Amino acid sequence: MSKQTVTPSRPVRTQPRQTPSRQTPGRTGVKKAQTTNVKPFQMPFDQKNIRVILLGVAVIVLGYIVMYVSPTMSTMALTISPIILLLGYCVIVPIGIMMGARKRTATPIMEQSTNGVA
Repeated sequence: MSKQTVTPSRPVRTQPRQTPSRQTPGRTGVKKAQTTNVKPFQMPFDQKNIRVILLGVAVIVLGYIVMYVSPTMSTMALTISPIILLLGYCVIVPIGIMMGARKRTATPIMEQSTNGVA
């Protein structure tokens, strides 16, 4: 009987593969971006918004305190506290976020094109 050699199903690599380096073609005639009109960062909330949001957080904390202090199966823990939490999460905090949204108008920022086309 002659010995049969087993060939692997996938060729074994003995040397690490070297990928050819890619060179990007040089861009000629392209202008560099000039100074753009960038607005400084402005807080999206006014002081009034932040106060209403903090009031909502205080109402939420009050709801959890009422739930913690009252006995487990009492009306305070099962009815009053969830109503207080619902007011805080679903009414007061969203009002604080959306308050004054109608007054603000979005001014579009015109960015200069980098490809030279207006």
